[in-house]
Order: sequence, then C-alpha cells, then structure tokens
Amino acid sequence: MANPTTSEDLKSASHDLTDKAVDAGLRAVDSLERTAINLQEKGERLMSKSAELGDNMQKVARNFSKAVDKSVTEQPMTTLGMAVAAGFILGAIWKA
Repeated sequence: MANPTTSEDLKSASHDLTDKAVDAGLRAVDSLERTAINLQEKGERLMSKSAELGDNMQKVARNFSKAVDKSVTEQPMTTLGMAVAAGFILGAIWKA
C-alpha cells in the first residue's frame, strides 16, 4: 500500500514542476515576442533609411548629369581630357 504522504508529495512536486515549466515557457514566448517587435522596428527603420538613401542618390545623379552636360557644352576639350584621365586611372586599377 502506498504511503499517502509520499503520493501527495509527488503530486505537489509534479504540480510545482509543471508550474515552473509553464512559467519558463511563458517567459520564453514573451522574450521572443519582444525580440520580434524589436526586429520589426529595426527593419522598418532600415527600410526608411534605404528609401532616403535612394532619394539622395537620385539627387546626386541628377546634379552630376547636369554638371557633365554643362561641362560638355561649355568646355568640351577639358571634359574630354578628364574622361580620358578617368579611363586611364580605372584601367590601371582594373589591371592591378
């Protein structure tokens, strides 16, 4: 015959262990939810910064295009010389 105290102790220990496991699981889920929210916020900030960077790059490209057009119109020989020099430098870098 089983000792009633031992049986009750086992049930109590089992319930305590179950409660601790449930608490640990809930803490893990909370931690994962906070991490997911944090990653989502960082992703949204990164997308915003990427869009801003893209806009800035488009502005620079337009400005550069206007500058090249103006340079070709006003000083074609100087522009040609700069293009040759840039090509030479890029060729040297390419071979290195």
